[in-house]
Amino acid sequence: MKRILPLLAALALTGCDVVNHGDDSGERDGHGSIQATTVLTSSSLAGSAKARVVARKSGRTDFELPPSNVSGEVLSVVFPIDPAPDDGIVVFGDGRPDIAAASATLYPFDFLAQLSVNAAINIKPTLADGTVERVHPIFGYADFDFAQQDGTPRTVRVAFADVNGMVRGDKLLAVGTGFQWLDLDTGALSSTRPANPAVIEPIRDFSDPIRPNMVFFPMTVDLTSTIGVTASDYLNASTVESVVDFYMGNGITLVGQSTSNLSPEDLMQAFTLTQMLGTSGFTADATLAAHP
Repeated sequence: MKRILPLLAALALTGCDVVNHGDDSGERDGHGSIQATTVLTSSSLAGSAKARVVARKSGRTDFELPPSNVSGEVLSVVFPIDPAPDDGIVVFGDGRPDIAAASATLYPFDFLAQLSVNAAINIKPTLADGTVERVHPIFGYADFDFAQQDGTPRTVRVAFADVNGMVRGDKLLAVGTGFQWLDLDTGALSSTRPANPAVIEPIRDFSDPIRPNMVFFPMTVDLTSTIGVTASDYLNASTVESVVDFYMGNGITLVGQSTSNLSPEDLMQAFTLTQMLGTSGFTADATLAAHP
């Protein structure tokens, strides 16, 4: 598995105007909007035909396991184009994800259901030829479904921005028809956000060096194959299609545990995303195509 690029270096481009939508001042020469279709999916989810991983105890004495699905709401997906640090294509959502407010529109996604996100976008007129080696999915929140070793189904929600009453970095457990925080002061689950909840600290504490007030935490996902981009194809396109097929691997880690058969409280204390530990990260197969 390719080592994931450090977030701060890889996301320098998000401090720049990578894409303009039709309502921005940079509308592309009056040609109108391009219709873009994007699908976020994963063929490596636990239980899928292509699943390549099983739960295991890692070398760090932590327990790793694969999710069975990931769903939630997403702000946008950025395809950065090298070598220009300020070029890229945002295939849906806010045209400036680097400065998007928490109130920006979010789109539902579901890896198993392969929901299609349809949007009208415009391509930056100065787009240049280049290559795409990574993508930045910018989630509002994501629900990670998985099963404990005893078969108990669990869902943990992770907030990547201050949305829906959550604060960036919060992690909540599905309980009944809702989600609850773990109160670290009392050790109990709470249906209201406590003063000291369990969080994923790298997400909570993230700060972009160019946009220190960036609201959303942007994931970095290395692609298994480089995508070549010919700028004229996109500047003259009427439609753009993209698919991002995530390899989730053992994307969940239970820190300090040798089993996943934990009480809800212990599970929430231990839960993190493997990528946040700096040892491995999500990768993806992706396609990005422009059509006249």
